[in-house]
Amino acid sequence: MFYKYLIRPILFKIDAEKVHDFAIKIGETYSNSKIIKLFLRKIYYYENKKLEQEVLGIKFNNPLGLAAGFDKNCKLSKIFPEIGFGFMELGSITAKYCGGNKKPRIWRLPKDKAIMVHYGLASDGADKIYGRLKDLKFKIPLIISVAKTNDINIKGDDSVNDYYYSFKKFENIADFITLNISCPNTGDGRSFQDPTLLEKLLKKIGKTNKKIFLKISPDITEKNIDEILLVIKKYNIKGFIIGNLLKKRENLKSTEEDLKGMSGSVSGPVAGKRSLELIKYVYKKTKGKYLIIGCGGIFTAKDAYERIKAGASLIQIVTSMIYEGPSVIKKINKGLVKLLARDKYDNIKEAIGADNII
Repeated sequence: MFYKYLIRPILFKIDAEKVHDFAIKIGETYSNSKIIKLFLRKIYYYENKKLEQEVLGIKFNNPLGLAAGFDKNCKLSKIFPEIGFGFMELGSITAKYCGGNKKPRIWRLPKDKAIMVHYGLASDGADKIYGRLKDLKFKIPLIISVAKTNDINIKGDDSVNDYYYSFKKFENIADFITLNISCPNTGDGRSFQDPTLLEKLLKKIGKTNKKIFLKISPDITEKNIDEILLVIKKYNIKGFIIGNLLKKRENLKSTEEDLKGMSGSVSGPVAGKRSLELIKYVYKKTKGKYLIIGCGGIFTAKDAYERIKAGASLIQIVTSMIYEGPSVIKKINKGLVKLLARDKYDNIKEAIGADNII
């Protein structure tokens, strides 16, 4: 309440990217302070046995994680465990440095509880970020998201090599690696959701013991998903993150006047609606073979539970934290425990896919 009614109104009067950069700077400054971390843990941390599960051999204390996009350059990995996240996805990281698109490139859409994003895959680059992470130990499972450098000169096979460089760089640091194949901000204007490009990339990666996720867009069609499923049968893909930002601007409450001068794709509930449909589709289509991480428009325990019962084993947030503050993490996890008790489940794992009978 303190954040929502006192802090947020002030922050929302300031440029969104300036606020984000300030939050990253403050978090980075105090990330080694034991007192600050103890203080954050006291306020925000919550645990309950009902939320614990083992996923692909890794223990998760709760199913709620940070989605990629918030900490692109991996500066706050020491802070996220203290505010209650069960895991964190950092990045997306690109092989080379990229300054991203021209500012402004983030806008708030309060009528839709959404963010319009046009970052353009801004990244410090794989080498610099590797130096930031290589000597750290992580308190919660770590997913590293990698994407293609946003450079118009990187095309064709060079695009594959670009992805591969980041994958190999972080292969031994992350518990899981996400291939962010759904970002439209690629130099050659093509998404690796294209089955031909995707297969080239997976062939390049070849045999690996690293657990790999594919991040797909809510704009994708079921036909395109079917094509991707055919390709990945031969490779070590363990699951999907569904989904990313939504390019379509349909069904927004924000008016054309509100959106004037904005470019990019949308987060929040409007993206979440389509993501939920795709979670149901992939889970049923694959008979639960692949792990699903549900992402998009999750603001409440009810939203999270809906994704879990549709087939997601884990869930991620960013936008709800911006609108509700870090307390939303504890709020969602506590709410999930109540919903599990209501439905007489002893553990979160029992609820996965319960509303999506295979």
